[in-house]
Amino acid sequence: MVYECEGCHKHWYYDVKKCIFCQGDVKEVESSKSTVRGFTRIEIPSPGHTRVPYCDLLLEDEYGNFEIRKSFSDHELGELIEAEPKESKKVAKSRTVGIVGTGIMGSGIAQICAQTGYHVIMIDRHEDIARKALTRIDKALSKTLKEELKQEILGRIKITANLYESEHADLMIEALTEDMELKKEVFRELDNECNVDTIFASNTSSLSLTELSQALKDPGRLVGLHFFNPVPRMKLVEIIRSKHTSDAAVEYAKEVAFELDKTPVFTGDAPGFIVNRLLLVFLNEAMDKHADGTSTAEDIDKAVTLGLNHPMGPLALSDLIGLDVCKAILDVLYEGYKDPKYKPCKTLCEMVEKGNLGRKTGEGFYKY
Repeated sequence: MVYECEGCHKHWYYDVKKCIFCQGDVKEVESSKSTVRGFTRIEIPSPGHTRVPYCDLLLEDEYGNFEIRKSFSDHELGELIEAEPKESKKVAKSRTVGIVGTGIMGSGIAQICAQTGYHVIMIDRHEDIARKALTRIDKALSKTLKEELKQEILGRIKITANLYESEHADLMIEALTEDMELKKEVFRELDNECNVDTIFASNTSSLSLTELSQALKDPGRLVGLHFFNPVPRMKLVEIIRSKHTSDAAVEYAKEVAFELDKTPVFTGDAPGFIVNRLLLVFLNEAMDKHADGTSTAEDIDKAVTLGLNHPMGPLALSDLIGLDVCKAILDVLYEGYKDPKYKPCKTLCEMVEKGNLGRKTGEGFYKY
């Protein structure tokens, strides 16, 4: 059955007593059906449609209206399938996504989820920080969208300081700082608050997903969903499977990645996963090169952008990531692999100790 809010017409597929977005009454409605009148099987990837095979279904609803819907399942002519709720036309499924942590990464994830058509709950223990994140999203959308469309997107985002408001989320994404104990504490709380069908995801860039999953009663519900900064522009997302992650959680994460117009890559649970394991050695070496005094930061970055065709030099990129974050990831890699190539260089340690962390503090290898 389908449950619909009488106020804002949000749909759920399980019983909800009160709408978390407008506090309206929720009633059970009978789902309508559409008939499969034709289908075309697509085997070759195209821009924006990288996942194949899939079928373009020609559907006729109960009122004689036709629509084309993408489906990754096989169907037969004349088959009756559930019609999509009105507001889920933009995505394969109508989803409610909760995001814990409203920093640069959390707000970026919230933005792309709302733009895709998801309902988003942004959670931060300090509601004023969540409001600043919403303002940041507003400014970002204002650069490219008309006011009416921008307000429609912002209307899908709710901010709160209460984890219990994640009760009906289909997906909960944790986007907190790289602190294992903090993340575990949040997942323990979420495990008690969320629906039994909720999928949990962590945006961790380096920590052990297997260890993190131990905070849940069912560790199989946790999957790694690692986005890259800036989230609205970067196409990649790493999907990480821990030793316990279920196939269903991985498949769900993959569906979400495609709906968000991201390209997923898959990896097992190892320190740094794919990108950071490769990247941080490179950044660490660039910092060490700068420390020997033979090249300026500008010349090192210029050599990499022009000589290796990278869009950004390693020292400017380190400032963007945050030197404290760089050191934290290297610490995890060094601890995990016991290889000296991952040990944070002296320059990085000294800059972090001084509080020169890059763009976020106004000074790193460059001044901002």
